[in-house]
Amino acid sequence: MSASRPDDARAPARPREPPRDAATPLTLEEVARHDGRGGSLWTVIDGEVYDISEFARDHPGGAIIRLAAGRQADALLESYHSSAATGRVRAVLRRRARHVGSLRAEDRAPRGDPAFFTTVRARVEAHLASRGLDRHHGARASAIELVLVALLLALCWGLRAFTGSLAAAAASGLLIGRLGFLQHSGNHAAVHKRARDNRRVGLIMDALGGSSRVWSVEHQLAHHLHPNTLGFDNDCEIGRPMLRFHPGIRRRWWHRGQHVTTFVVMSVGLLKWVVSDIVDHLRGRVGNARFHADARDWARLLVGKSLWVILQVLVPAVLCGWELALASTFVMMATGAYYLESIFIVNHIQPGLVPPRGVHWSIEQVLATANWSAGSRLANFVSGGLNHQIEHHLFPGLSTALYPEISPIVRETCREFGLPYNDLPGFTAAWRSTFAYLRELGLPARR
Repeated sequence: MSASRPDDARAPARPREPPRDAATPLTLEEVARHDGRGGSLWTVIDGEVYDISEFARDHPGGAIIRLAAGRQADALLESYHSSAATGRVRAVLRRRARHVGSLRAEDRAPRGDPAFFTTVRARVEAHLASRGLDRHHGARASAIELVLVALLLALCWGLRAFTGSLAAAAASGLLIGRLGFLQHSGNHAAVHKRARDNRRVGLIMDALGGSSRVWSVEHQLAHHLHPNTLGFDNDCEIGRPMLRFHPGIRRRWWHRGQHVTTFVVMSVGLLKWVVSDIVDHLRGRVGNARFHADARDWARLLVGKSLWVILQVLVPAVLCGWELALASTFVMMATGAYYLESIFIVNHIQPGLVPPRGVHWSIEQVLATANWSAGSRLANFVSGGLNHQIEHHLFPGLSTALYPEISPIVRETCREFGLPYNDLPGFTAAWRSTFAYLRELGLPARR
């Protein structure tokens, strides 16, 4: 892998740390202050606190290491690295990163029994090696898809901008959905071996009017670390208090119709990026997850938003009038939202997917997630790999093209460890179940 400097590698010199007794345990609050501010990055692995500010500059995986700053990162380390690489990273930290101290016992997240993940990861790695398949298998196909989708989107943009065509707008929305799946894989470092190439694919999010920085924090941290857990996962709190996606949220009378309301509100899911990302940068927080936005993050955000408004709103307005411009932009973003969000929503909003606390992070993923049409390569392509949501949550850095290949292994290992492998028979069945569950969550509790 080639080295890549993180986005904040040129941050100003870090302030001097006041002298401290190395034997005194650190609090999680102290660690959280070193999330990139002033160029200082601390992380916690196995209960030990490391200053990774210098190491991050040469991190082979690139800027994705910023996600580990200011927090406990055991799950990130294990889910994004192979068995061998996980051991090497621990050795490199001890050798190249400054050991700051130990995290106090009461702040340490419970680790749980890693036996399931150790077993399933070893089996998946052995299977891929026996088939001669690389972790980033399918990178060329992703590159071809990216070029084709970008060209088609440019053509549709021209038709929409000059004629106000709503058909071209709808087609643009579907193409945006495909790009959304690609940026998802890019920001998960699952497209290419080279960190800089993953980063370039991940920046598609900024070109679509969003923010790759906000998306990474909200998705890879808030959602992936503790899916379907209140106070951690933003996805199960979307629209709160208007919507009730989790049984732990207080039920209100207006939730009775949320199985219909949710479907209507989904239409503006992508448009909210334009405003909410700016608010998140100002607050330094995306829902339940804190983050530090440096000058480069702000520059990328403002340039991306400005270009989106110019290309998607102002230019069409000048060429075909405000009414057609706004209507076609809404149709485009609504179509993209329905494509993307319909795929995402059915994977976690299902009955019985609330995991207990204290188990190993990998078991949390299995207990909080549902697949549909597992093993189907067609469904895998249409959904950007997200019909294999269990495999994705266990191995987010693995190419989505490999999910149908490894799903039988994950299914069998779950069976051996007494874990459910939730797999709905198809997308229609998954949506039917989600719709019924949303309705159930909105109804008064039965006595």
